[in-house]
Amino acid sequence: MSVTIQDVLNLSSMKGSVPLTNSSELKRTVNTVSVLEYSDTTPMQKDLSENIKYAGNELTLTAFASISHDVDAQCKNIQQLSSAGNIGMVIFYVGLIMPKVDSKLVKIANDLNYVLIMMPPHDMSLAYSSVIADIMQAVFLDKMNHPLFAVDLIKKISKMPDSLRSVSMVLRTISDRLHIGVALFDQDYQLLQSASWPLNTQEHWDNYIAAGPRQQEVDDRFPYWDIIIDNQSLGTIRLLLVGQQRIGLYSRQQAAEVLQITLNLWGHNIQSDSKVALLASIMEDEPIRMNRLSKFYHINLSELHHMWLIPNFQGIDRQINQTEIANLSAKYASIAICERYDGMLYIMPKGDLEPTIWDRWGKTLAAKCQDWQDAVPICCQGIMTPEIVRQAVQLTKTAASDAMIIFPNKDVLTLGDLRLAEICRRRIRGGSQSVNAFMNSQLGLIDETHKQTDLFQTLTTFLLDANQNIAITATLLYLHPNTVKYRLTKLETRFGFSIDKTPTSWLLYELCGVWRLVNHANQ
Repeated sequence: MSVTIQDVLNLSSMKGSVPLTNSSELKRTVNTVSVLEYSDTTPMQKDLSENIKYAGNELTLTAFASISHDVDAQCKNIQQLSSAGNIGMVIFYVGLIMPKVDSKLVKIANDLNYVLIMMPPHDMSLAYSSVIADIMQAVFLDKMNHPLFAVDLIKKISKMPDSLRSVSMVLRTISDRLHIGVALFDQDYQLLQSASWPLNTQEHWDNYIAAGPRQQEVDDRFPYWDIIIDNQSLGTIRLLLVGQQRIGLYSRQQAAEVLQITLNLWGHNIQSDSKVALLASIMEDEPIRMNRLSKFYHINLSELHHMWLIPNFQGIDRQINQTEIANLSAKYASIAICERYDGMLYIMPKGDLEPTIWDRWGKTLAAKCQDWQDAVPICCQGIMTPEIVRQAVQLTKTAASDAMIIFPNKDVLTLGDLRLAEICRRRIRGGSQSVNAFMNSQLGLIDETHKQTDLFQTLTTFLLDANQNIAITATLLYLHPNTVKYRLTKLETRFGFSIDKTPTSWLLYELCGVWRLVNHANQ
């Protein structure tokens, strides 16, 4: 059950009013009422209209005082209000302020399926306040008598014009219905859409994210978390309801039910206003959407040659961490994209950078990652096309954890490190017999008794930990540099080539990497 325009016509304060447009629209539901005071069609009126967030299913009261003789301006106002979701207008003081309701207004209203109601002409006793009070009391009593609103609300939204059927409109409607703040987040707690209550409130959603899923007061308000979607097309969508008072179970269930249906019907563009959507279009190989969104954000994709990836970047505190990372990264480069997607943080600078800047930037990111999580930044350079970006991301997903085992002392990993880890893992998948044959075939470096000779330990540290630096190798092994030189010379004599000679030495990297992965698994 809902309050319709026909119900409004039967209110005592509307006695003598006359509908001027088609009666078929009188069954439309009324949620709220507003007053159009400034109706002059100037640039200021346009700016005001564009910045007001209309609730939808709204009736407007007006006398067109500032444009009482300008029929064209009156028609423009009706067009503007209708496009914003307003369903009808109640015109006051006809014959006093406004000479008459011109037939042009009736025609354009009928064309837009918009309702026009004329209050009794020449009546100076009419008052906006009486009509507002009567309508809002009827709406309030209807809400009290019919607390289950999900089906009714979906019906209302489905009757709106296509341009207004959206997730944001439903959030706004739920917010107005329950007098609560409503927000949707992705699986990484990144804000997708929101509606605040009261309307002009600036919500600080990060405060509720930091507080976590516990239903406890935050700034004297009560937050309630829920998951309403968890599927392949939209992923995990989290719902947050925030009220000045505790929100009842039935109200929470109704809100979740409405949004579940809404996302299934109209949720395909839920991220259309977020840079996450641009990132998603790259990862999902949607070139048309990618081109449109890159133009919208004035991002030239041909300038994006490199990126940082931070794996396992998810959880309730990641919104705050992402802001910190974005602010830090801006000191090193002009950042085109710094967004989370599918549990990973992507940082894409514009253009190219000097190696020294990459080094300093990497150390900064690594320090933050050590504070927050068990992961290291991945430096992805030379990613010139979306296809190579996707390949780098897939490689990170499959090989980053192995690369961290192979290179435990590295603060920053590269795509080269990940490729080595991928090759080593592929070798191990061949089975223990194949791995043992590979290890034992490498010139007797593995001692069957001790599992590791001094020579092999020196080789592994020199290649994987010290970046082929003798002094660092000596420090890590607590040896004299001359001892390291002696061992490396002995190895080179056995191999018949210099250890630092590439690509000949590549097999040695694979040998050391496989050994570390096998040794880690055995532990």
